[in-house]
Amino acid sequence: MTAGPGPLNVPLLDRLRSAGGAYVPVLELDPDPGRLRRDLDALDAFGFVLERHPFHGVAYRGPAPRLCPDQIEWELGTRRIGRRIAVWNRVTSTNDLAARAAGSTANDGLVVLAEEQTAGRGRRGRSWSAPPGSSILMSVLLFPPEPLVEAAWLTALGAVAVAEVVEDLIGEPARIKWPNDVRVRGRKVAGVLVERSSGSVLGLGVNACAELEDFPEDLRVTATSLRLLTGATVDRSELARGLIRRLDALYEEGLDRGPGALNAPWRDRLEPIGQPAVAETPTGPVAGRLIDADLRDGLTLATGSGAIRRLRAAEVMALSAAVGGRPPI
Repeated sequence: MTAGPGPLNVPLLDRLRSAGGAYVPVLELDPDPGRLRRDLDALDAFGFVLERHPFHGVAYRGPAPRLCPDQIEWELGTRRIGRRIAVWNRVTSTNDLAARAAGSTANDGLVVLAEEQTAGRGRRGRSWSAPPGSSILMSVLLFPPEPLVEAAWLTALGAVAVAEVVEDLIGEPARIKWPNDVRVRGRKVAGVLVERSSGSVLGLGVNACAELEDFPEDLRVTATSLRLLTGATVDRSELARGLIRRLDALYEEGLDRGPGALNAPWRDRLEPIGQPAVAETPTGPVAGRLIDADLRDGLTLATGSGAIRRLRAAEVMALSAAVGGRPPI
């Protein structure tokens, strides 16, 4: 796990960050100069970029390159998800670590984060690889009640949470590609993987700080990162903190109102709602205009003959916009 010399002074960090790059006078930060110097030295040592001026004070210049547990946990305020947070440097898979904790329901809401994973998984056994320190690699252990235990609902939970946080960060829409990808401008920025053990493990991978050359050559036209979208440094600790809070809020809403509470924000972001689409099923492709989608009832397509075709979510292996805007004949 990530280790440090001791707890960081996160209120001090927060005060510096809230100044928006302006200098904060030393006496405003702490009247004890020795204590302030020790706290600033600890922030420097962790990797936060601070600028000290003998007359103007201290200014915040950038986040630490590694995840900061103290920053993530400080006044997090969640009810369930994030009650315990473990941050690791290098693991095989965050999903594997979360699954190992599923022997006890006391671990409900456990969040596992890692800087690097050597055997990350995607859907259908695909691998998820990323340079160390470039992504959010997160898994959440949950013990949901029966109405929320479906993998499709938990996948939607992760996708909607990521989409909402991404939208807040970049100021433009994020879309959900069936069943588990989040995309911006048609390129994948995140993926979701749900696995079952004694509990349910919700895994998220978000491309945060990756540059184009960090992606495998065959993915450079289909993938993107928050760094590439914004042109700015991404504070991964704040990103993880936002994701944990959003997951917790959406999950609690599901517990209170049932699985249908997630349907509207998921449907509104689903590609390609309202457009010609092709759904891949075990018996072959089904083409038509995607007129509705429901987490419980599945997809509704209007075919070229005018017939209405409904597909259960479990039947749909992939969903895509029709080439050229028209379904194949």
